[in-house]
Amino acid sequence: MSVKDITSNAGAGAYRSGVAARLAGVPVETLRVWERRYGVIGPRLSSRGQRLYSSADIRRLTLIKRLVDMGHPIGVIAVLPNDALTAMLTTEKTLAASKGPVDGGAAREVRVVLVGPLLSARWVETLSDSSLRIVGRCANVAGADAALRNVLADIVVIEFPTLNDDSAASVAGVKDLCGASQAIVMYRFAPSAVIRRLRAAGHEVARAPSDAVEIESLCRALLRLPQSGSKGVAWPAHDAEPPPPRFDERGLSELAGASGAVYCECPRHLVELVLDLGSFERYSAECANRGPEDAALHRDLQQTAAHARAMMEDALLRVAVAEGLPVPPSARQP
Repeated sequence: MSVKDITSNAGAGAYRSGVAARLAGVPVETLRVWERRYGVIGPRLSSRGQRLYSSADIRRLTLIKRLVDMGHPIGVIAVLPNDALTAMLTTEKTLAASKGPVDGGAAREVRVVLVGPLLSARWVETLSDSSLRIVGRCANVAGADAALRNVLADIVVIEFPTLNDDSAASVAGVKDLCGASQAIVMYRFAPSAVIRRLRAAGHEVARAPSDAVEIESLCRALLRLPQSGSKGVAWPAHDAEPPPPRFDERGLSELAGASGAVYCECPRHLVELVLDLGSFERYSAECANRGPEDAALHRDLQQTAAHARAMMEDALLRVAVAEGLPVPPSARQP
C-alpha cells in the first residue's frame, strides 16, 4: 500500500489486518491471538466480513505493543483504556530518563559477537539499530579462541547446525572469552532436553537460520532495549498462505521405490525431505503453546515448514520428470 493509499484510508478507518499489523509493528498472527484471547481491539467488519481498523485502533495497538516489549503482560494491559496505557508508557519513559546515560556518555552501545558459518559469511552485514554494534565474528566455536581473544562483547550469538550435550560448555566458553553477559543460541536440529538445559542456564534459544531483524529483536529482548520502530519484529509474518501438499503419502512412497531404478538417488532424498517437512508442518500446527506469543511463533513455524515443503515438492517434481519417474497427475498441477 502506498503512502497515498494509507493517507486516504486514515479518515475512513479502512486499514486491513495486514496493514494495521505492519503499522503497529505486530505480527499478523500475534494480532489475531490478541484479539481472540484478550479482546485488545474490536475492529469493524466490512460487508465481506473482513476486519477493518481505524487510526485509533492502530494507535492503541502501538501502545500495547510498546508496553509488551517493556515487559508488561498482555493479559494485564489488554483491558486497560488508552489513557491508562499512555500514562504507563509515560512513566516508563520517565524512569528510563531518570537513570541517565551509562558512564556519563551517550546511550549505551551494545556489543554483539556472531559465531557460526552463516553469520561469519556476512549474510548479516550490519544491524540497523544504532545501539547494537557487531564487534567480532568467526566461523565456528572451535576458532573462537583465536578470532575473539581480544574482543569484548555484551551478547554472543552462536549458530549450531545441531545441539548436543557439549553445546552448553561451548556456549559458556565463548561467553567467558568475550566477557559477555548474555548468549543467543541458534540451531537447526536439537533434542528438546538439550534446548531445555540451555534455556535453564539463562540462554536465549531460537531456530536458525535467522535474519538481522530477528537477531536485533532477540538482543533487545535479552537486555530490555526498546524496539527501533516497526522493524523490531521477533518473527516475520508470511504474506501469502502456502499451497496445499501436491503429493500424498502413497504417491511419495511410489516415487521413492521407483527411484531405485535410476543411478541418481536425489528423488529418494527429496521424498524424505518432503515427508519430514510435512510432518513438522502438522506437528507445529498441533503443538501446545504457553501463551499468545508462543502461539504466534508456532504458527510461523508451521507456515515456514509449509513454504519449504512446497519448494521441495516442486524440486521433486522437476527431478522426477527429468528421470522419467511416474508422477501422479494431481502433482503436476501448478
